[in-house]
Amino acid sequence: MTEMQFRVRHAVLGDEPVLRALRLQAMTDSPAAFGSTYERELARTTEDWRRWLAPDTTFILEASGEPTGLVTGSHDPEDSSVAHLMGMWVHPNFRGTGAAIELISSVKAWAGEMGASQVRLNVIGSNSRARRCYERAGFRATGHQGVVERSGDVEIEMSCEIPDCHH
Repeated sequence: MTEMQFRVRHAVLGDEPVLRALRLQAMTDSPAAFGSTYERELARTTEDWRRWLAPDTTFILEASGEPTGLVTGSHDPEDSSVAHLMGMWVHPNFRGTGAAIELISSVKAWAGEMGASQVRLNVIGSNSRARRCYERAGFRATGHQGVVERSGDVEIEMSCEIPDCHH
């Protein structure tokens, strides 16, 4: 298999339809992986999607010019040394190709530029594929866990230090 060519870019004004399409695909593909529902995402307005663009950042993954994944990086409201990786999704056709690592690397680079020294994320405990992906990217379980209210799934917190968590 030839190496995939991916492009990761910041979402900008005008990308609201792309964000909506990717998020709805994500909710259809992996409904238990997110703290939202398809119906809630479907009901979002263009203005709602615009709010995804600031003050945090959303990255869009493209393969051959087609949007195939997304991830959001956000500042921790209480601790400026912490950034959060949230809402990550890669189209099933592109899993196992390095696409997820590209998205994760983009959030880590952004977090470092923002002065954060750590990136944290939450992952459903039973999603071993996602956990392995995050581990390959330098994340380790912190020992903190929570329960997703909507589904009852156990969620595991993982973190990596910047700059030590480069792939």
